[in-house]
Amino acid sequence: MFEILNILKPNLADIFSVEEEDITPATRFDEDLGADEMDLQEISMIVEEEFDVLVDDEDLPKLNTVGDLIAYIEGQRHD
Repeated sequence: MFEILNILKPNLADIFSVEEEDITPATRFDEDLGADEMDLQEISMIVEEEFDVLVDDEDLPKLNTVGDLIAYIEGQRHD
């Protein structure tokens, strides 16, 4: 989990103009980071590039927190 988080942190900090230390598994995309649909698409592209995991468009709205995204990546990598 922490390996994935450490890879995601700089990317998310860049997208949302926040400090890396402010990003935790409990960080909510919409309420804490103000993510919109375009931001989620950008995150999806980062996940594909960094982890070779495709995020299904139908799954994106279900990923509410950074922890949800980490669990999704872990689940896809072990399938």
